[in-house]
Amino acid sequence: MYKCEFPCCNYSTLTRSQIHNHHIISKMDKGSNKIYNRIWLCPTHHTKIYIEDAIKGIHAIKGKDSIILIGWLSSTDGKILEYKDINNEIKYYEYK
Repeated sequence: MYKCEFPCCNYSTLTRSQIHNHHIISKMDKGSNKIYNRIWLCPTHHTKIYIEDAIKGIHAIKGKDSIILIGWLSSTDGKILEYKDINNEIKYYEYK
């Protein structure tokens, strides 16, 4: 089963074609193809990812519920997504 990892999303699917695997640091910016640089996103939440240096495309659009991905952290209980909200405030979302 594939689950969207956008904070507070409950989307899940059994079909790989119905979910996106997004690079946190793009390959154009020399981001790794490793799992620690990837996040599963439903089609709706994939459009909410804002990349500050993006010139065109869906990631160049900054909306009221956009987030800027920073990366994954590890905890003894699971993994934690570090990101910035629309006000540039750093947030953490823990997955258990």
